Amino acid sequence: MGKKNYARMNYFQNNIAAGKENKWKCRAGARYLYICEDGLVHYCSQQRGYPATPLDQYTVEDIRREFVTEKGCAPRCTVACVHYTSYMDFWRAPQTIPAPASGQVEKQDLVQLQIR
Repeated sequence: MGKKNYARMNYFQNNIAAGKENKWKCRAGARYLYICEDGLVHYCSQQRGYPATPLDQYTVEDIRREFVTEKGCAPRCTVACVHYTSYMDFWRAPQTIPAPASGQVEKQDLVQLQIR
């Protein structure tokens, strides 16, 4: 928290430190994705397990769908590089596909941490 990035656009860190959610558009699965050692596409390193599609089967349609899909983990995301690459999305391309409701996604559900 002591150092600021070059553009001083790191307000999301203040919310994280205060236990508040951030309202933003995560483009995981589209603008960026994580490829694990098994060659599977995941949203990011923090959310392994979804969509878990082999890279050679991940299509342009998958990318387009994920670009407009809300991510249920986004409000409490702590991955700074993901936040930084999504700043321009405040002004463009609404996410029109809602995040799956709790219990709606089967075994490939995103990991959700519970604070107790």
